[in-house]
Amino acid sequence: MTRRHQASLVQLCGLLYFLLLIVEPALAGHGFMSAFGNIEWLPEPGRTPDSSWYRLDAWQEEGKLLLARDPEAKTHLCLTFAREKLAELEAMIKAENTPAAEIAAGRYREYVDRAQRLINEQTGTMSKETLAEVMANALLEHQYILSVIYEELPASTRAVVPRVIATAQECYQDITKLLPPKKKGALFFKEEEVRWSVQMALRADETNP
Repeated sequence: MTRRHQASLVQLCGLLYFLLLIVEPALAGHGFMSAFGNIEWLPEPGRTPDSSWYRLDAWQEEGKLLLARDPEAKTHLCLTFAREKLAELEAMIKAENTPAAEIAAGRYREYVDRAQRLINEQTGTMSKETLAEVMANALLEHQYILSVIYEELPASTRAVVPRVIATAQECYQDITKLLPPKKKGALFFKEEEVRWSVQMALRADETNP
């Protein structure tokens, strides 16, 4: 081997080592680089549907939406509240309180539907596309989070989770119709990881009926 070849081999090994240093922290539990490496997890649930004061939270949320200055702010609030409903859903499933979990699931559906209506009502093309992109990413994150926590939840009460994932996926398919092809294409890797993660999660029910 000539000195030039030796030098090239050393450079190649150094490059591979450098790439491994970059890739390793980003590896997901799946064994490949995760598109959700910096995902923000669910917040603390706060008041949950099993509380007698839960209706007060609903009134407070409505008050904040009424005070929001524009449709963009309202949309972001709806998506924030939707995440909170997922946290409530997780808490109620862990408490094995199916009726309360169903309430949280219903409230989640209300907020994502409301956000979608707000976006559809936007008249400016750029504003509509920007909000649609924000919501599309949020819905993918919702599905991913639910798929990750699914196997940790009690089997007796987690049946509501696949329905909530389906709700998020349905809304995702609708909202991405507002995106130009380039932006829709940029979501491909997240879509695939969500699909894989959901399939792996639901397989737990097939192996442990």
